Amino acid sequence: MTTQATVATGAYVIREARHEEYDAVGRLTYQGFGHHLPGSRQPDGERLALLLDAEARAREGVLLVAEDTDTGSLVGTASLLPFGSYLSRQAEEGEVELRLLAVLPEARRAGLGQRLLDKSARIAAARGADRVVLDTAVDNEPSQRLYRRLGYVRRLEREKERPAPKVQLVVYTLELAASK
Repeated sequence: MTTQATVATGAYVIREARHEEYDAVGRLTYQGFGHHLPGSRQPDGERLALLLDAEARAREGVLLVAEDTDTGSLVGTASLLPFGSYLSRQAEEGEVELRLLAVLPEARRAGLGQRLLDKSARIAAARGADRVVLDTAVDNEPSQRLYRRLGYVRRLEREKERPAPKVQLVVYTLELAASK
């Protein structure tokens, strides 16, 4: 199912990425995390490979994109990964993990993050998941505010210490309505 809404900067559609878009989605993910900006901290090799390998994320789960229908540009993405995927780091039995939610800086404040989260939750519920789980950097308060506003609950008991220089992560889950 495709969703569409009109916002101040144009119309956007949330849909699954097409095979020919995987390289562009990888670049979008890298840029959505701000790594292309002057003076930005660069990811280590493992993280860089994850950001750029949209094809692996599509193969392992569902790779969503936000497309600006006025320009045809991809401006956002999110990966939905099932329990057991080698790309999942938080999902437990009955959960689907949302990873690498990214929106380009110039497309932010148009509600695309929320729309990607909503679409992910609908897909997870339709596939029989009980919960969506995600993590984010402990200091990423704007994202955490969005998650809480959408009903995600922080799960302190699931958070683990990470050795420096790794960023500490906080874990959130969203209970899904019974879809069975």
